[in-house]
Amino acid sequence: MKPLLNKQSGTLGNLIQEAQLFQALLEVGQDCLPEELKPHLVGVSFEQNTLILQIDDNIWATQLRFYEPNLLGIYQSHFPHLQLNKTKIQVIPIAVAPTPRRKVSTTPSSEDAEEMRKIGEKVKSEGLKAALEKLSQRAAESE
Repeated sequence: MKPLLNKQSGTLGNLIQEAQLFQALLEVGQDCLPEELKPHLVGVSFEQNTLILQIDDNIWATQLRFYEPNLLGIYQSHFPHLQLNKTKIQVIPIAVAPTPRRKVSTTPSSEDAEEMRKIGEKVKSEGLKAALEKLSQRAAESE
């Protein structure tokens, strides 16, 4: 499929090459880190003379700071033409889908259910009367 994509457009070919380059840069950085930190380094790039290390959480960013001098030295030796002289850590949180909240419904006590039934008999609103009746029946069903 890759040769087919390269034939389609030179721009697409350039994007594939850039993606491969950034993946290689990331792998070089991850290879220098301890196992527990490797998966949290999610990106590596360069901006002027700065090595930019992208991490997924502030906690891991703190850990990564211990390895900054070592990482900078490795990238300086692999890419001397970039003249890297400092590092910058960016925290790029990975979005996690929010968990839906469960609706917790409680059933009224039998005393409350009886009171609701009595109130429902006196209420003029048909909608409120039906709601009170339904609530009082829930208590009866749960017993």
